[in-house]
Amino acid sequence: MDQPRSAFVAATSEAQQFRRALRHFATGVSVITIFDGAEVHGMTASSFTSVSLDPPLCSVAVNKPGRMHELLLAADGHYGLSILRNDQGHIADYFARRPWSVPIDVKLDWSDGCPTIAGSLAWFRCVKWSEYDGGDHTIFVGRALDHGDDDSDDAAPLLWHKSQYHDLGTQLARGDGKAVVDPH
Repeated sequence: MDQPRSAFVAATSEAQQFRRALRHFATGVSVITIFDGAEVHGMTASSFTSVSLDPPLCSVAVNKPGRMHELLLAADGHYGLSILRNDQGHIADYFARRPWSVPIDVKLDWSDGCPTIAGSLAWFRCVKWSEYDGGDHTIFVGRALDHGDDDSDDAAPLLWHKSQYHDLGTQLARGDGKAVVDPH
């Protein structure tokens, strides 16, 4: 089976080189979900990030002109963001519309009419707070109305690096040589 590759093709040599350099930044994998009144739509995104704790804001960059972009622009503003676990690569492939993805029965959790991926590492039920032009993407900032997470000891994120999925490796010591200790 071929390794996952992005379906978006950079138009210029400079854009291709920029994209190749960006592949070195490891990131988590998330899925944005939205209910349009008839069905659930989803999109895999590695561009999810926290923005603010007060108010609780997070963002995701969505390619123009994609289906999710159109839905977010036209929607009532409610959508879900799910951070995927290391065993949910098949869900990321499904919502990325990869040609090797086999349609699967993605289990969803619902809260106030908003879907999120069941069993995800963390989830956020958001309402669109703002949007910003980001070149060939729009950056959608959402206010988290509700959220939850799996804090079990074996919970680990799905990681994306150099166009492939990865698992967390060995925990490294900080710069002062001491291991990071979780106070919880």
